[in-house]
Amino acid sequence: MEKMEKVKKRPTTAFAVIGFLLIIAVLVLLINLGVNTTVSLFVATVVAAVLALCLNMSWNDIEEKIKSVIADGTPTFIIVIMVGMLVGVWMAGGTVPALMYYGVKLISPTILVPLAFLLCSITSIFTGTSFGSVATMGLAMVGVATTTSIPVPLVIGAVVCGAWLGDKMSPMSDTTNMASGVSKVPLYDHIGSMMYTTLPAALIALVLFTIAGLTYSGTSIDTAKADLICKTLAANFNINPILILPAILVLLVSVFKLPALLGMGLTVVVSTVFSMLFQHLSFVELMNYAFTGFKIKTGVAIVDPMLNRGGVTSMTELLVIFLVASVLGAIITASGILDVIAKNVLLKIIKNRIMLIVVSLVYCYIVNFLTAGGQIVSIIVTEQTFEETFDSMNIHRRVLSRTLEDAGTLSAPIVPWGVATLYVMSVLSCDTSYIKYCWFIFIVPVFSILCAATGIGMWDKEGKKLWGKKD
Repeated sequence: MEKMEKVKKRPTTAFAVIGFLLIIAVLVLLINLGVNTTVSLFVATVVAAVLALCLNMSWNDIEEKIKSVIADGTPTFIIVIMVGMLVGVWMAGGTVPALMYYGVKLISPTILVPLAFLLCSITSIFTGTSFGSVATMGLAMVGVATTTSIPVPLVIGAVVCGAWLGDKMSPMSDTTNMASGVSKVPLYDHIGSMMYTTLPAALIALVLFTIAGLTYSGTSIDTAKADLICKTLAANFNINPILILPAILVLLVSVFKLPALLGMGLTVVVSTVFSMLFQHLSFVELMNYAFTGFKIKTGVAIVDPMLNRGGVTSMTELLVIFLVASVLGAIITASGILDVIAKNVLLKIIKNRIMLIVVSLVYCYIVNFLTAGGQIVSIIVTEQTFEETFDSMNIHRRVLSRTLEDAGTLSAPIVPWGVATLYVMSVLSCDTSYIKYCWFIFIVPVFSILCAATGIGMWDKEGKKLWGKKD
C-alpha cells in the first residue's frame, strides 16, 4: 500500500500569531540573557523549523526555500568579504590613514557632524553600499571625532544615517534594485518616488546634525592629541594626497555604472597596486592583510585601535550571523505564518491609504526585527504580502516599492541584534548608543505617512497624481 503524502496545512490565525510571538520571545529573551547573537538566532531558527514541521511542511520544501534565500543573498556575502579585504588593504596602503590625517588637519569641530552625514551619503550613493561607506569614509570621520570633545556616538549616528541614505537611493544598491524588481517598478521610477520621503527627511536631519555640531562649537580640537595622531600616522605611513584616489575610485566606478561587485573588485585591485607603490609592501604582505586585517604597533595607544582592523576574518562572525538569519527568514516565510498574520489580522484594519502605508511600514519593521535586520527578507516578504492590497486600493506600486525601503532598508542599522548594527559596532568599535542619533532613519517614515495623508507623492494604478484628491 502506497504511503499517503502529507498535505501542508495552512496555519490558522491563532497558530500564526502564537508561533510568531514565540519566535520573537525566544530571540529577544536569549539575547537579553546575554546569549551570543548567532546562537540566539539559531535557537529561534530551530523553533521556526518545528512550527513549519507541525504544519506538515516537508523537510525538502524547507531546504529548497533555504537554498533559494541564501542564493539571493550571495552577492551580499561577497560584498561583505570584499569590504573586509578593502579595509585591510586601505589600512596597510595608507588610504584610510591619509583620510584621517587630512581630516584631522582640515575639519573643524563645528562642521564635523553634518559633514559626516553628507560625505557618507555621497560615498554610499556612488558606491551603492552602506557597509563600504561605513568602513571607509565613516571610519575616517570617526577617527577625526576622537580628537574632539564631540560625542563619538553622535558622529557615528550621522555616519550611519548617511550610509543608509545612499543604500536606499543608489541605483547600484542591492536593496534599491530588489525593491524595484520585486514590485515590478522601473528602477528610476522607484528612485523618483523615494525623493518625496527621503529628501525632506534628509534636509531636516542635516539641520539637526548641524545644530548638534554647533552645540559643541565652543570646543576645539585637542591640539596635542591631534598632533600626536598626525605625527604617528606620518611616522608609520608615506602620507600623500594621491593615496585618497582609491577612495575616489569607489565613486568613479558608479559613475560608469559598473556593477557593485565588479566595482568593488576593481577598487581592491587598484588599492593593492597603490599600496605596493607608496608603502613599498609586497603583494604577499598585502594579501595577508586583506585576509587577516592590518596589524601595527605604533606605541601610541589612541592610534593603534584606529588602524588595527579590516580583513576577511573580521567579517567572519557577521557572515555567520547573516547565514543563520537568512535560514530563519526562509523558514518563517515558507511556513506561511507571516502571510496569515498579514492577511487575517493586519489587512483587516486597512480602511484607507493612510492605514495601508502605516500597516506596511509596521510590517516591514516587524520582519526586520524578527530576522535580525534582514533587509532583503523584509522587502521580499512585505511586497508579497501587500502587493494585491495596493492594487485593489488603486495605489501605484511605486508607492509600495518606496515604502519597502522607507522601513525595510532603513531599519536595518537600528535593530540592536541585527547584522547591520553588529557590522557598525565591529568596524567603528562602538556599542548601540549611536542608534538614538539616527534621526534621518526615524524621520523618513513620518514623511511616508504625510504623503499618504496629503496625496503628495502618491499615484493611482495608471500613474496619475493623487495630489489634493480625497482618500
